[in-house]
Amino acid sequence: MESLDQFQGVGNDGKDIIIEDCKSQGESIVRYFLKRMPPEDDVNIIMLCSRKTLEMDEKNGDDSKGKIHSAVSYLKERIDESPEKGKHKINYQVIKLYKNQLPTEHRLQEADIINPSIPLVPASREEECYFPDDELGAIAMAAEFIRSQKNQEKRSFRLYIDTHGGLRDVVIALGAVISLLSVGEAIRPKMIMGINMASGRIEDQSAAFNIFSFFSGINDFLHFGNADVLSEYFDSKNEFSYLTGADPAVQKIAKQTIEHMKKISLGAQMSDPKAFIEGLKELGNEFQTGVNEDGKSILKGTSLGIFEQKIKDEYGDLLKAPNILDLIIWCVNRGLIQQALTFIESMLPYYYREKKILYFDNEELKNFEEDEYSAFNRYLNKFRFENQDRDKEPAFYVYQMVEKTGTNTVSWAKPRPQTLLHYRIENDFLEVKSKWIRKDKRGNILLDDFLGKVVPLLQSHRTLKIIRNVFNHGNPDYRVSLANLKKLIIDYISDLKKLKK
Repeated sequence: MESLDQFQGVGNDGKDIIIEDCKSQGESIVRYFLKRMPPEDDVNIIMLCSRKTLEMDEKNGDDSKGKIHSAVSYLKERIDESPEKGKHKINYQVIKLYKNQLPTEHRLQEADIINPSIPLVPASREEECYFPDDELGAIAMAAEFIRSQKNQEKRSFRLYIDTHGGLRDVVIALGAVISLLSVGEAIRPKMIMGINMASGRIEDQSAAFNIFSFFSGINDFLHFGNADVLSEYFDSKNEFSYLTGADPAVQKIAKQTIEHMKKISLGAQMSDPKAFIEGLKELGNEFQTGVNEDGKSILKGTSLGIFEQKIKDEYGDLLKAPNILDLIIWCVNRGLIQQALTFIESMLPYYYREKKILYFDNEELKNFEEDEYSAFNRYLNKFRFENQDRDKEPAFYVYQMVEKTGTNTVSWAKPRPQTLLHYRIENDFLEVKSKWIRKDKRGNILLDDFLGKVVPLLQSHRTLKIIRNVFNHGNPDYRVSLANLKKLIIDYISDLKKLKK
């Protein structure tokens, strides 16, 4: 029961709507929604019921004939008799959140028989309706019912939510339903309203539920670099200042921060290292320059500012000096293995050139109509496995080598030094260059450092390139284990870092 019988809420025209003579729990907001809806709309009312809300109980009230109601049947009667019902055709659906069965003496005893082929009307023996066996089933049922109604609705679909009820498990379940509806084809509530008992007003409570979206979005960004939920959360707000403070400078910093996060997110999802690294650099600069005269972050005290230090801790040096090697390790540590393999394939050939580990003369490449990326990958084909059979694909040997399977140990064939110095194109040769290939005073080529330090790296790169091809082509054979693949990537990147020293 509501302790007041009159409540006020804002109407579509901005003026107050007064809902009078409220007797049933939750009645005021439902009638308020009916008042705001187009009068010809059909309405589905879903009730999430907790504890024993379907029992007959004197506390739920009685009609003029002294008939005792359940909370559900009494609410239905109040709505059907309200002036706000008007021409609305209303269908009711009850979702039970508790497991215990009601004893026979507490059940409603109306004589009508329920036809399973007809949608259930909970005013008649509602506790006999089909209900799921547990809370998760109830939550899923509520979300699926709303989805089905949206799919059937030919006109615009509006979802209104009444938070009235107060029981903790009802509110948590309601939050779970809203979260489920956001998956896939997102269904977002048009209004989430609750009662302020002190003032007797019907007020918007969207912020209390949307905060879960914010924390979910922050979690996605910290763990996976995904800012989709976070950007949707901010984009859905009409007043950005509500979330970040009224100061225009704060609003500007917050908006820019979200844009940088979105660029990082795009880079992660599209396996675009350029966007990923640019976004990281811009976000790092934003955090560095976005300080006040006291040297404190301008975002301090805002929703984003709460997590600023956590973001800095999670991304570490990537915010200060983003580079491809640290980015690959970041991806591996967060389970983004496909992105890590893609970055290795697409970016490391340029890293080898930049660090002069392995590269070719640009003019010579142009003469052969070859680019450095293709030349690097073709050069890797020089590395073959010991006793490699032409009838067996390289993935066969990589799988045995990484997983240590088979009767014989798989190893790389020792390359002939002279073959490492040239890259053959048709009937001509392109000279291989590296700071690890040196000449002595007599002009003799010294390959010891190249053989000992660079060749193992190139062999590791070829191994990962072969593994990526297996993954990309959906090949079910020769798929190495995740644990061994992670170790292989981390060891490879660590060895590349050591080579700089």
